[in-house]
Amino acid sequence: MFDKVNLEEALKNMRNEREKKIESEVVLSEFKSLFEADWEREQRINGTVSEGAVSSDLLPPDRLDKERIFELNEIKNLCKTYRLRFLSTRYFKNEIPREAILKIKATEELSGTEIKSFMIAAPASLFKLQDVNKDPLLFAPLSDGRFYLIHKWGRDMSPLRKILCSPLKTPAHLLATVLILSVFLSAVVPTTVLAGAEATYFNFYRFAFLAWNVVFLSGMLSYFWFASNLKFSAHAWNDKHFN
Repeated sequence: MFDKVNLEEALKNMRNEREKKIESEVVLSEFKSLFEADWEREQRINGTVSEGAVSSDLLPPDRLDKERIFELNEIKNLCKTYRLRFLSTRYFKNEIPREAILKIKATEELSGTEIKSFMIAAPASLFKLQDVNKDPLLFAPLSDGRFYLIHKWGRDMSPLRKILCSPLKTPAHLLATVLILSVFLSAVVPTTVLAGAEATYFNFYRFAFLAWNVVFLSGMLSYFWFASNLKFSAHAWNDKHFN
């Protein structure tokens, strides 16, 4: 009715069950340790990003993707062209996306070094600027003075931004814009409005109207400039103040 029990086999089965239990506990413990280590690592990264710590122990460029390494002047020209700020992540007021955190971890694994400094290039509206959209680029400074692009998120920048921000690039760009607008306005006004039907196209009144346009537009832009506390992109690209 009942099968006989082989005590040796029963003992071996008990041992196998115990070993399987120990093995599963070890695997679970290792997984828990990995999970805790990864969680602590992400906490460290989030802390570094929010505090914007600047360390002399910078990322070595040797093992990194050369296509993602940029000179400071290249980043500066980009910021001047599209009117961006290039500042420490401590001033960034929006949340760093999950994809960026994963890219940071992958970069650390690639370089074999913890990243202790982060910089972001983004429109000024995305920074908490001190009293004195949007397509952020997350960088890590390298030990050779260059910067490594870790992640870019958001939508692509509109090509119109380059045109609209061009007058704010330098004083020379603003002056050129005033002159171009003045010439355009002076050129499109009919001669009959300026000097009557008998006058030729190029006459004293048209040149006087050109001079008036230059003075009027310069005055309006000057008022708007000082009232809005604006800065030229060439000076504001790495400025943490808004005025």
